[in-house]
Amino acid sequence: MPDSTTQSKIYNNTLAQLKINIKQLDNNQQSIRLMLNNIAFQYGYNSQEYVEALELVYKVIPSKEIRQTYIAPYMSLPSSYSHVAKQIEYMRFKQHLSAIDCNISPWNNNKKTDQEFAQSLDIPTPQLIQSECKFENIEFTESIVIKPSFDSSSRNVFFYFNSENIVEVKTNDTFTSLEAFKAEIARRKIQGSWQTETLILNRDGKAAHDIKVYAYYGEIGAVLEIKRADKAYQCWYNEKGDILESERRSQPWFEGTGFESQVIEYAKKISLNIPAPFMRIDFYKGVDGYYLGELTPHPGRYFPEYSPELDKQLGQLFSEAEARLFQDLLKGSIFSNYLRFYQV
Repeated sequence: MPDSTTQSKIYNNTLAQLKINIKQLDNNQQSIRLMLNNIAFQYGYNSQEYVEALELVYKVIPSKEIRQTYIAPYMSLPSSYSHVAKQIEYMRFKQHLSAIDCNISPWNNNKKTDQEFAQSLDIPTPQLIQSECKFENIEFTESIVIKPSFDSSSRNVFFYFNSENIVEVKTNDTFTSLEAFKAEIARRKIQGSWQTETLILNRDGKAAHDIKVYAYYGEIGAVLEIKRADKAYQCWYNEKGDILESERRSQPWFEGTGFESQVIEYAKKISLNIPAPFMRIDFYKGVDGYYLGELTPHPGRYFPEYSPELDKQLGQLFSEAEARLFQDLLKGSIFSNYLRFYQV
């Protein structure tokens, strides 16, 4: 049996080697992430090449190797939360719900239904002009928003100021003629119906800023303000309206214009009426108040841009929201207002 001095030396050497191995593991993980990003950049996130690369990564530490004896000590450590990880877990959970014909806050909600749901809660929405019409039947009047009836992440959404100034929201690309715009839509071969609504403007006559509220079943985690100019400039806040310094690293950044408590109350009301632990609730900040834009269950564009600090904070709120929602369901909450508009 080694004496205490020898035991201490063995332990210290083992601990030092463990730290080296952990550092190597971290470096390897960073390298793997970079390689995955390169494959996604070259082939796309939906490509077979990217899927095959992910399968290789998942085989490194197969879930069957996890043992309860490993988990039990981990549970006593401070929780390591992640909003990104919770989002991925939640999307997988919803896949299983869909397999049994249960669809809660689906990816591609009907935007008209989102607006009707908000109106039932006395929350303002832009005036709907046309709904579920073919693109060729759109009436191109000044200062409207043109968007697919079913889509997400601002895909194929356009601000139509006039026939010589049409701006795509997601890319900030501008069309200077209606003919060029129509040709681009024809090239994309977009399936499905469209809707148009009044374009909410700010005091300068430009498109109103977006106020995107990260809501966790009645609790607010963060607020993102977007100013759309040559780029989509962003400013992050906490619920009280204080700028989150940790998010200034996100570029392009601008000194935001802030928001009023009214939009927080709107977001909380919507969030508590949806049987989901998380929803990003998007508003337009107009001259005379806030108008619902859409409900976004799985934010895509700003998904990888959270700082580690914000990712952890929002991840904890996500987990806490799941617990509160589960408790309310056990107590008999049936979310009748939600079920009036959405077919589960």
